[in-house]
Amino acid sequence: MKNKTFPANKFGNFEEVLLVHLTKLLASTKKDWRYILPPTLKKDLEKGKNYFLLDTRRPQDFKECHIQGAKNIFWLDILKKENLKKLPRNKRIIICCYVGHTASQILIALALLGYKVSVLKFGMGKSPVVGVPVAGWLNYGFDVVKD
Repeated sequence: MKNKTFPANKFGNFEEVLLVHLTKLLASTKKDWRYILPPTLKKDLEKGKNYFLLDTRRPQDFKECHIQGAKNIFWLDILKKENLKKLPRNKRIIICCYVGHTASQILIALALLGYKVSVLKFGMGKSPVVGVPVAGWLNYGFDVVKD
């Protein structure tokens, strides 16, 4: 059965091409699995490490609290051309979401597009599911700002 979602193109079957790129991406993954833990990020920021902090949560949740210096682009809007233009190619992008799941999905898309990306493991630590414990930024008691 032919896949109608990814039709063949001039480069061959799109799924085969995508598989090659995904395989290379996975093979290039280091021992950190492209994650950064909240305490490590905090120390790096205190040392002046120059990351681009990308918060992919809903704008209203971003306004409620976020890491100092973070920029908000909702995850469903990240691949719009005007939003991709906001992302730097010359520095590491740290992607943050609620608990890390959505950011991990965005990581793959941006990495395939050539961006240097990592995910804040456990995100902000605000699970959308009541009663689910996480160890995110807020759970450590780290500072946030409000707009």
